[in-house]
Amino acid sequence: MKKIIFFIATVFLLGTNCFAQNESKFKSLKDNLDKNATATQHPKKGIDPKTWMDRGKFFHEAYNVNVGFMRFGLAASDLKLFFMGKDPLQILSSEVGGILKETYEYNQINVFFENGFLKSWEETKKVADNALSEAVKAYQKAAELDEKGKNTKKINEAYKAISNDLETRFFNEYTLYLDGNPSKVKEAYNTALERIEVNRLLGISDTSYYFYAGFMAYAISEKDNSMWQQTIVNLTKALELGFREEEERKGQIYELLFNAHINIGDSAKALSYAQTGFQLYPNYDGLMYNLINYYIWTNETHKTLEYLEQAVARDSKNPLLLFSYGRVLEEFNETEKSLAAYNAAIDLDPDFFDAYFNKAVLFYNTAVKMMEEADEERVQAVYEAKMEKVFDEFAKAIPHMEKAYSIKPNDVLTMETLRSLYFRLRTKFPEMEAKYHEVSKKLGKEE
Repeated sequence: MKKIIFFIATVFLLGTNCFAQNESKFKSLKDNLDKNATATQHPKKGIDPKTWMDRGKFFHEAYNVNVGFMRFGLAASDLKLFFMGKDPLQILSSEVGGILKETYEYNQINVFFENGFLKSWEETKKVADNALSEAVKAYQKAAELDEKGKNTKKINEAYKAISNDLETRFFNEYTLYLDGNPSKVKEAYNTALERIEVNRLLGISDTSYYFYAGFMAYAISEKDNSMWQQTIVNLTKALELGFREEEERKGQIYELLFNAHINIGDSAKALSYAQTGFQLYPNYDGLMYNLINYYIWTNETHKTLEYLEQAVARDSKNPLLLFSYGRVLEEFNETEKSLAAYNAAIDLDPDFFDAYFNKAVLFYNTAVKMMEEADEERVQAVYEAKMEKVFDEFAKAIPHMEKAYSIKPNDVLTMETLRSLYFRLRTKFPEMEAKYHEVSKKLGKEE
């Protein structure tokens, strides 16, 4: 998948519990969780809301023991404060593209900095796996047993705190994913779903996180086709709830839905999303390119040309776009305009193989048509005059095909076309004879 990057809000969330990194705290929490697990099986304690409130609290503390004080943008010089003055086991440093990258390694967590400020982190040792989801389950059980609702306020406060932790965790996982850890994409997806569920318990429709869940499902789908449907489910829900993107990305959700439906084979639905999105956000180029690609796939050349003209008007410095425009213009026999588009593409990219190749083929095909017309001529003198023009037209193709050959010297089709050109012109231009034999030999066709 091409990488699609959405805005990561700078989240300055300072954990309410700044636990020191030490084995005693780990052991204390593990002991509390073990005792609590036993209590949940007790005939009386197991039906007491307090037992489950404690369980939720212990799991939440277990999650925060490593990361409760983490906040994006924390200065490296301040990190030691949260470790009670403790230095990391080691600091690994490197410079990439002028950016200083540092990894502070502690017993239970690695913290990553860029130019002296915290960017992300990764735990290496946890008190408990899935601590936040276990905390939510415990609070749900407490609410179920709390028939009089005495703990409702505390439970909701806990949900809010967990929701904030899930937000921070999501952006951290997404950052790690962008920094080259592919396993984090699935974790970020699951965290988005957890955040949706916790906010549902609070009576909140978390519109943004339906988008984030869909976005991460989209990233997973590039290697796992089973996830396209989850992409669609979550992004569609985000739209239903009125999700609105940041100004510079308005329309992206329709582009994602277009591609997801293409991948599940529903081209009609894909087109409807592209058209709707383009009507709403005509300045979002991604949707225009979706429509261009769609009409190319369906061979609807008039529609393709319509959107290509708009695209070129917006972005006249895009060589690939100009090349595509030239190809479609050829289908409408707009030879001069097509040549102009190819020339413009070459001006922007002097090594644009396809533009040189297609330009040469355009001259070649024109010459073939002229030759067919000449063959119908009955007057010898007129025939010969027309054939002179045919040879001139074939000759126009040679420098462009030779340039394409210089860019891709092993491209078989290019060599075959050059061989044909040299053969046709070897009588009129004797120097073509040697070139004909040279290419024939390279193709293995020299007798």
